[in-house]
Amino acid sequence: MRFLIVLVLASALVSNQVSAQGPADPYVVENEQVKITADRDKPVIREYVLKENEAVLQGNIRGVLPEVLVYEGATAVESNATKVSYHSRKTGNNYDISYHATVTVQDRPAVEFDLVYSLRGPSLVIEFGNVTEHENFYLIHVILPDLVTVGGNDNGPKLAIPAEAGRLVDVPRASNRRYEYEIDWLNAILSAFAYHSGAIGVMDTKSIENHSIVTVYEDGGRKYGTLGMKLMHRLKEYDLQEFWPIIPATDPKYLLKVQSSCTATVTVAGDYDKDGEVSWVDGTKVVRDKIYAVPNPFYADKYTAKIFIDRPGDKTYLTFDAILDRVKTFANQTDSAARIIYLAGWQYEGHDSGYPSVDKVNQRLGGFDGLVHLIAEARKYNTIISFHDNYDDAYKEHPGWDPDVICRDPQGNLMKGGQWAGGLQSYLISSYKYAMKSGLNRVRSTLKKYPVRDTYHLDVLAGGYNNGRKYDFNPESPAGAIKNFEGKLKIIHEFNDHGIDITTEDFSGFFVGHVGSFLSMIAFDSTYFANEEHIPLIPFIYHGKTSYGMKVSNRSQRLRMWLYGQTFGSSGSVRRVFGADDYILEALPKLKLYGKPMKLYSRNGDAERVVYEDGSVVEINSKADTYSVTLADGSVIARNFTSFVPVKKNVYFACSREGGLLSYPVPSGWEDKKNIEVLIMNADGSRKKIRSDVRNGNLEFKTEPGAPYKVVYQD
Repeated sequence: MRFLIVLVLASALVSNQVSAQGPADPYVVENEQVKITADRDKPVIREYVLKENEAVLQGNIRGVLPEVLVYEGATAVESNATKVSYHSRKTGNNYDISYHATVTVQDRPAVEFDLVYSLRGPSLVIEFGNVTEHENFYLIHVILPDLVTVGGNDNGPKLAIPAEAGRLVDVPRASNRRYEYEIDWLNAILSAFAYHSGAIGVMDTKSIENHSIVTVYEDGGRKYGTLGMKLMHRLKEYDLQEFWPIIPATDPKYLLKVQSSCTATVTVAGDYDKDGEVSWVDGTKVVRDKIYAVPNPFYADKYTAKIFIDRPGDKTYLTFDAILDRVKTFANQTDSAARIIYLAGWQYEGHDSGYPSVDKVNQRLGGFDGLVHLIAEARKYNTIISFHDNYDDAYKEHPGWDPDVICRDPQGNLMKGGQWAGGLQSYLISSYKYAMKSGLNRVRSTLKKYPVRDTYHLDVLAGGYNNGRKYDFNPESPAGAIKNFEGKLKIIHEFNDHGIDITTEDFSGFFVGHVGSFLSMIAFDSTYFANEEHIPLIPFIYHGKTSYGMKVSNRSQRLRMWLYGQTFGSSGSVRRVFGADDYILEALPKLKLYGKPMKLYSRNGDAERVVYEDGSVVEINSKADTYSVTLADGSVIARNFTSFVPVKKNVYFACSREGGLLSYPVPSGWEDKKNIEVLIMNADGSRKKIRSDVRNGNLEFKTEPGAPYKVVYQD
């Protein structure tokens, strides 16, 4: 599969020119928007000039050469034994710069490859490919260092990276560090931004195999920040970091080729969104405008929860009848609000048991008949009961075990995952092989056996340490992340062909547009560079493209769920199944922002603010533990663990986490306070009218902690 990395410019490209003024002069590639200078003797960008304001972004000012890692057999060749030479020429009607690399080891030909720098329309494309590996030599990767650099004399140099939803790095105040990341559960995309007051460079790649490199260094008493990219060709080892040590290849036939070609891009822009300044928000919109996806409207009005109802060996569990009782209670207290519940542990002996088989229902929860009854009865209360399932893990001890569809590690052994299902060792399924052999039949048989409709949750499809990337080092049927992603898409499409949308676990950019929603976008509080700030970088790109839940480190970070646009539900357990209070306090206000793109971000001390394209506003202050949500019409619907949310004309739901006096502005048109009725919604379905009053334009009434209220205006 071929991937393109594109340098996107702020406006349309008219013409391309490549010029060289002499043997020692650099190449210059330019159009009406940007001028780019590159070395002749090596594939190095010197600088970018944004013509709209003549702002300059530096390239490789350190003169760091590309790093080429070559193996002879299964052993790395020392860099001092490797010689890399480049031959450059103009191609494509003088619109491209082509660098042909020749790598020799002790004068023996080892590897050759091409790097082509092309200006195409609004894009500068750096394409890697045409790899030739001579006898017993293998190319592992090529690093393009310092593609963009800011710092030194620049005004306000900063870096923005996607780690844990986003970090902003103030280059002069940052710690010196080289941070390399691939797509994993903490880095859901590979984009990174480098900018100052005049221009921004957005480095990106569509390859799911490459690595991004962010570096802060000091030279001559000045700080600089750079962005680079590692272009992957083969894997020399595998690191399932959560559970296992690094497993290196000891036989060259296990040096897995992950891609034959790929590209890397740097997008140059100024004030892209015309808000009066260049910032990381401009970078998010450059990336956003190239993503062709929309949030699935099916989830726009539904409260979603994943509930762990049983695990192997647990003494406590939740039967299907008990779940139905809770479904009825929720419906009674919310006027049967739309809800989705994914059951984790419905099969065999509970959560993670039985995989890859799901043909038997957990007997102590009520068996097959109890499950079918629950699904049918829950629909009467506007609740969809669906399954939490797993197409990535398999167990030797369980039915359906097939070693032929298990990944092989770099030493030829069955690839181990974590120890789940009551401590049993799991093994990782090779997704492409599984889809082609038996995975699609598993989808069909599951949907034929169980009356599941509309939606289905696949655990770790996008998730786990590698965030959905899978590797099979088997030399007889090798599959890198790209091929295994194709296998996962086949599974998704099989469900889709039966009218069922797929949701999954951790947020991953390359699954956007293929799944309906993600359970978790991770926003922990790790530190990557000193004096960095948390920013909603990934939410700014994707909130108008998909929906997602969030996972944070602790309660002090929970307000970020409001700021970062969480709309997908959370996980519960036997002891805590999310009810009417969670729905009214959190889910319902957040659903009012469903699918809306973010427009502006600002920070004033500890106070942070996000403005949506439609004018809705979310404000938080994590230290003060305060927040508010204001819709485009100016109505405040949530603040400080209380809510007052419209559900239909002249009907609002209200709740207070701590109880006490609840006070919100009277909705427009509610002119006669005698027509306002406040009802507490009881678990048995009964309604009790309570006293309310209007003071200074606010509707006020006393609430019990966590109790749901319905407020009605009788015309």
